[in-house]
Amino acid sequence: MRKYHRFVTAFAAAAAFATVAPALAQTEVHLIVRVPFAFTVGDANLPSDTYHLSRMSGHREMLFLRGDRTGALVRTDEVRLPRTDANPSLVFHRYGDQYFLREIRWEDTAQLDLPETKAERNAAEGRADRSAARMEKVTVVAARR
Repeated sequence: MRKYHRFVTAFAAAAAFATVAPALAQTEVHLIVRVPFAFTVGDANLPSDTYHLSRMSGHREMLFLRGDRTGALVRTDEVRLPRTDANPSLVFHRYGDQYFLREIRWEDTAQLDLPETKAERNAAEGRADRSAARMEKVTVVAARR
């Protein structure tokens, strides 16, 4: 019985990997951007780095940000908006010296919105420093690949 249990566990693990691996392989990098400051996206704190952004085939709401040293996988909401600026870019909300990734202007009309996090709400409330409570938008231009 114990050998059977090990076999089933090994088979289940192999099947899970076989299912996930092709999905990950179907992602392709669409944007490359040099972010000159540390920032927060979702629950991840990422350093200043060059990031490769891609969307997962079949799950276009999932966005991969992969830098040389670290990365993150985040869920986004896609909005279609008419835009005069066709350049892809990342838009951050800045409170003092804290940056939060909030939207990605992807294609001509696609905008990926990221939800406000608890950390950003705290920064917006300016708990430690009232001067940091003022939000500024910072845009970093990306390159298409």
